[in-house]
Amino acid sequence: MEATAVGFAKTMVDGVLQKVATRAADELAKTLGVRQDIWYIRGELEMMQGFLRAAESPQDDNNVRLIWVRQVKDLAYQIEDCLAEFSIHLENRSLWHKLQTLNTRRRIASNIRDIREKVQEVSQRNLRYNLIKPVKPSHDPTSNYVDVTTPMSTLVMEEAELVGQAELKRNLFTILTKKEELRKVVWITGMGGLGKTTLAKKVFDSLETKFTCRAWLTISQTFNMKDLFMEIFKQISEDKYEKIIKKEEEMKTDKDRIDYVKKKLEENDYLLVLDDLWTTQAWDIIEKTFLINNEKGSCVMVTTRKVDVATHCNWTFKKICPVEPLSDEHSRELLLRKIYKGKEVPNTHRDLNDVTEKIIKKCGGLPLAIVTIGGLLTCKPINKEEWEKLLNRLGSELEKNPTAEATKQILDLSYYDLPYYLKPCIVYLSIFPEDFEIKCSRLVQRWVAEGFVRERRGMTPEEVAEEYFYELINRNLILPSAVGINGRIKSCRVHDIMHELLVAKSIEENLIFITGEQENMTPISSIRHLIITRSNEMSGTNLHGVRSISIFDADVPSIFSSSSELKLLKVLDLSNLARPSGYFKQAMRHLGQFEHLKYVSFPRNNDFNLDLPKSIGKLRDLQIFDACMTTAPNGITKLQRLRHFYSYNYVAMPKGIGNLKALQVLKWIDIERSHPRVVQELGQLRQLRKLGVANLRIKHYKELSESISQLSSLRSLIIRKLQNEVRRFESEYYQEVPADFLDSVMSSPPEHLRSIEFQGVIGKLPAWVSSLSYLAKVTLWDARLNDDGIVVLQELPNLLLLRLRTNAYVGVELIFRSVKFPKLKELFVYNLENLGELLFEEGTLPELQTLKISYCNCYISGIQYLPKLKKLTLDSSVFVENLDEVQKQLEKHPNHPALELGS
Repeated sequence: MEATAVGFAKTMVDGVLQKVATRAADELAKTLGVRQDIWYIRGELEMMQGFLRAAESPQDDNNVRLIWVRQVKDLAYQIEDCLAEFSIHLENRSLWHKLQTLNTRRRIASNIRDIREKVQEVSQRNLRYNLIKPVKPSHDPTSNYVDVTTPMSTLVMEEAELVGQAELKRNLFTILTKKEELRKVVWITGMGGLGKTTLAKKVFDSLETKFTCRAWLTISQTFNMKDLFMEIFKQISEDKYEKIIKKEEEMKTDKDRIDYVKKKLEENDYLLVLDDLWTTQAWDIIEKTFLINNEKGSCVMVTTRKVDVATHCNWTFKKICPVEPLSDEHSRELLLRKIYKGKEVPNTHRDLNDVTEKIIKKCGGLPLAIVTIGGLLTCKPINKEEWEKLLNRLGSELEKNPTAEATKQILDLSYYDLPYYLKPCIVYLSIFPEDFEIKCSRLVQRWVAEGFVRERRGMTPEEVAEEYFYELINRNLILPSAVGINGRIKSCRVHDIMHELLVAKSIEENLIFITGEQENMTPISSIRHLIITRSNEMSGTNLHGVRSISIFDADVPSIFSSSSELKLLKVLDLSNLARPSGYFKQAMRHLGQFEHLKYVSFPRNNDFNLDLPKSIGKLRDLQIFDACMTTAPNGITKLQRLRHFYSYNYVAMPKGIGNLKALQVLKWIDIERSHPRVVQELGQLRQLRKLGVANLRIKHYKELSESISQLSSLRSLIIRKLQNEVRRFESEYYQEVPADFLDSVMSSPPEHLRSIEFQGVIGKLPAWVSSLSYLAKVTLWDARLNDDGIVVLQELPNLLLLRLRTNAYVGVELIFRSVKFPKLKELFVYNLENLGELLFEEGTLPELQTLKISYCNCYISGIQYLPKLKKLTLDSSVFVENLDEVQKQLEKHPNHPALELGS
């Protein structure tokens, strides 16, 4: 575990050195009369950096050295705490405040002198026992960064193609598509790391149009039946956005949703995947609850490490399909594909053939081990010396006896090889539950808030953190889960074997405490990250050292009633809170007292609508705020370090938001209910990258446009509910904005806009849209465009996604003309009431892969002219006059696109 301790210690020391070198820290030292002490501490920490670099190099395990490294880490925490506590008082310079905090300042000065003595003792202890000799860094620690412009197709190659499993995939497809009235279950068995989940996912995706209802369920070792029902509910409705919103409004209780799911599964043929099932008890519960035998040819596919779970099942139609380790030939193919990113293997590789074969033998045919080693080798020079060094560090356990424990040794080696700044980042993923899908933005923002990200000139902290993320992806330590249309990863997961390894490292270092799992294992007073699961009993515990709290499917515990218990709290992540209990409301009243908070996130759900206290203005360090509210208090304008503000509901904002100069994301502002000066002040937020506003009247347009024109960094603009002054009847559309009005109020929009969304009757697109050469996504609602609007869009050189929703277009014919929309990959047409014909001319949409149509009655022609089409989705609400002809066009199409007919 020494690599983990060293990684965290170096990261903490780096962070503290940055802070003690600031002007604020110098002012702190001068005010307290401890400038000499701070200088001494700074000098000693710089020496400790050198010692820690030496400790990171391979050497025999030494418990005394490990103790010293952990002492350095704890010292860094203490210094950071001391600086953080005083920074709160430093910002208030009034004489009255200085008098009020005199005792606190004396105590902080005393603490700094105590820390100096501890630093001196720790330094002398290293010299006294000759533990570590300092070394100078031999290379730039940022030199290992992966280029984040690397196409995702190369980073996720092993996810996209199955090496050595093509025949098994074909067999599974045949079994599951053979028409039978009886329900079927297919068991994919094998040890961890063989690629069972990847295989099942490829089969699941290939069956997209074969079943009326499909759902993928990951079954963790501590699954919850209600959560599974909710997941099925989301997935069987996911292609019908408006429908699921309506269903959620109609179904007020969990019982309503569960009854809906049961009825849906009973009435239709379904395919359910149960990924990573562990016990016969879990199978019995799931089978009894919703694996309905409706005699409609429904299928279940299960992945499991436990063969006894598969043999326990007594269904009439049961097939067990074991996954075997890869042959040497397939192992070599997978390894070289990972190293050379799918490109042709160069002739120079001949010199590495011998060492390649030896590495392959060490991996024992396990795909997870192979791609992990491949990821490690991509970060090293391609030469025999480097590869043999790695070979010598690989054990022989996998070669002799492939097991999950042996696979862990490969993963541990890859972890050890990480640069120190990435070790805390990857270990931090142990906070999330097994099999949890983690949003990339959430992870990146939390890394920044925790202080794991080094400053780099010309880059925001989030951009640096994203580079960290992609380096871990490239090394195969984090797996992509969802990838956006632009190739960027939206969410990720961690393989369960890797997750076990990370949790073990975190517990060993006293970094995490998981309620319900560790009460008798760890002295909770030393914990940095508290994870509250379904068991949230926290009575009698000391939480003074806790830096972050994450709650998963549990209620807010009573500890939030006292801010003194959590005075060092920096991250409060309640995104996965179970329900708004009484303690939740109590915690909200105390929120302003957690003065060191940098990251706060609540569920995006109206059940958690917040009434923020005025004391929110005390959170001077707050960077990320993600919640659900309708009115923001005046105190929010004091949060000058705030970079991300997101509300699930439209928010009335007070005047003074122009003070929030660091803001990069601001969603959603209710312009009509906000203070009149808010629209003008938006122009002062020059770092803003994403802006979402709603409820604009014509009187706001000119001022808002002037503000937007000043936002040169803006990448995403969403304007919802554009309207004229009156709306006489609820059934009528908003009165149309004059055709040339948007052109007249904004002639020079931010030139780097990549995404725009308009909701409101505009009649025509402003001419300036055609000048947005970076524009990749366009969504229009109620725009009531004619063919001229489509002409503006069709010339955009980088448009990837176009959504036309609810009368965005009012013409009878929607024609996509030849040699237009050169890069469009996805087209969504929804509820265009006047549409009678959807026509694709030859040569149009050369890159289109996905076409979705909902709530339209139209004639469709020209499908055969879409050369890269993969999928056509027609909702049940669609009436296609020539459906038989469309099906014939698809059958003759060289790609054989899938046709999904919604239920």
